[in-house]
Amino acid sequence: MTQSELISLFPDTNSIAERVLLVKPAQMRQLAGCSVEECRVFLLITEGAATLKIDSNEIEVGENVLVDMLVWKPVTFVRLSDNLRAWCLMPNYLFTNESLNGMKPADSESFKDRHEVPMMPLDKEETATLVRQLELLEHSLADVDNFYRPELCRTYFRSFMLECGNLVQHKKKNTEETLRVETRQDMIIRSFLKLVWRYYKSEHNVEFYARQLNLSAKHLSRVVKERLGKTPYAVIRDEVLQQATEMLKLSKKSVQDIAIELHFSEMPAFCKFFKKHTGMSPTDYRRQHSL
Repeated sequence: MTQSELISLFPDTNSIAERVLLVKPAQMRQLAGCSVEECRVFLLITEGAATLKIDSNEIEVGENVLVDMLVWKPVTFVRLSDNLRAWCLMPNYLFTNESLNGMKPADSESFKDRHEVPMMPLDKEETATLVRQLELLEHSLADVDNFYRPELCRTYFRSFMLECGNLVQHKKKNTEETLRVETRQDMIIRSFLKLVWRYYKSEHNVEFYARQLNLSAKHLSRVVKERLGKTPYAVIRDEVLQQATEMLKLSKKSVQDIAIELHFSEMPAFCKFFKKHTGMSPTDYRRQHSL
């Protein structure tokens, strides 16, 4: 199910249409058997357990664990324990960008190994910290008459993301094991992703990122391929495509304006790029996916 389809299953006080959905502990049973796609999925379990399928891999998640599931992998809620208490936050790409003003906290990415399940174990105090942030978001979503409701929701989502980043930083600092596995390659990947999130709209060439990191393009390509399983260009391309598809689905901007915003030399170049990687033109994609 897409985010929009899931939003329709819950009261209006759980969501902002075409932006974000927050499923509260008392509502988690409604997700049993659901498969989620086209949005990021945060699951914070405070009690009980859940069995999830991420893409084709099943995982077990227990209490005091935060799972951050990336937008490009389908997530299925296979089984939920009877005593489950959990929060599930589902922001789409556009809401995330609006909330973070184009910033994606690189530190919050460090607990996500692309080859393993993106889980972060927490102690009870850390869990409580994140629950407080989600409760603030819950309150803002429920206040449908508040003139500044969207702005408040973006603020509390940003706060949630920053608290996640803060927890990761402390775990990195205080856990000797984490420090031991930190490598030069880890530093390169983290710096590269941070640069991509900052410059992907304006810089599409791998050479730009290599220069920023004082590396050769060949060395950067080798490290990224080894650690992420795809080329630096594919990482940049995926960010551009994600932004393009979100704008085509959710904004009223013309295809030409989108091409300009994403720094293509001309609209035909953008159309050729988009069709090559999606199989359809921007206009056809908008026609099929507009909400």
